[in-house]
Amino acid sequence: MLSKQKIRQKLARADFTDDVMFGLVMSQLEICRKFLKAVLPQHDFTKLKIVDQSHLKTDYLSKAGRLDVHCTDAYGNQFDIELQMTNERNVAQRSKYYHALMANHMLTAGEEYQALKETYVIFLCPASFTDADQAITHYEMVSRQGNHLNDGTHTLILNASGNWAGVSDELKGIFQLLLRQPASFGKLGPQIMNKIDEIKHSKTGGRKYMELTGAFWQDAREAGIKIGERRGKKAGIKEGRKEGRKQGTDEAIIKLIPDLVALTNDHQAVIDILMKKMDLSQAQAEGYYKRAMEQEAKN
Repeated sequence: MLSKQKIRQKLARADFTDDVMFGLVMSQLEICRKFLKAVLPQHDFTKLKIVDQSHLKTDYLSKAGRLDVHCTDAYGNQFDIELQMTNERNVAQRSKYYHALMANHMLTAGEEYQALKETYVIFLCPASFTDADQAITHYEMVSRQGNHLNDGTHTLILNASGNWAGVSDELKGIFQLLLRQPASFGKLGPQIMNKIDEIKHSKTGGRKYMELTGAFWQDAREAGIKIGERRGKKAGIKEGRKEGRKQGTDEAIIKLIPDLVALTNDHQAVIDILMKKMDLSQAQAEGYYKRAMEQEAKN
């Protein structure tokens, strides 16, 4: 688990592109409402609810098992807002999973499929992670002949480096934040900057940031150990339990590394974290990093 000093240093540097800070800020009801209204101006977000994700989570090691910000409107439509700072070349697959994750919890037993509401996955990216170079790209299910299936799934990719022509000032301000620039357009960007500053200088906000950041590391390690122990128990012998525990820890570390890369965007920082928090040598950390990156490339 990260030390309090390390988390404080991370908090001091945190901006809109920091995963934990992003979640804290965008989970503010008014900010979330204004953001969604800027992205989807034709929708009614007068009544909006930030959804508790406890029923959606698998564990912290699931790459796509946790939505950054999950909310629902008065009509039951669901929205997932995702910060995507690095190009993992899997935006389409992540979108598919997020839509399934939300839809899977909409119906009760015996309920008709027509009761499914619309789902929106919105990615905020600093650059184009697809072939599109527009600032806003809205994807829906469409046949090769151009006919809409109207299945209610929408994926929107907001590309801060795209063409801003026709983009509202509110979204321009968001794009500036994604590019790690001060927000000078609109009112929402400056409001977010003020909220970040408030969190940093508030005991409550700082404590919440530290709790969320620290919990990630503790849960990650414990989950890996539990995976290994379950495998070892199945073997039914002491040696099998020991080996299962090791395999589970290995799997936990390898699954954790891509999230660290997305969080720090710094190879050496990831290595340092693995060495300090996982009690690994430089060679071991580099080995895990290499294996994780090879696995990512295959996916």
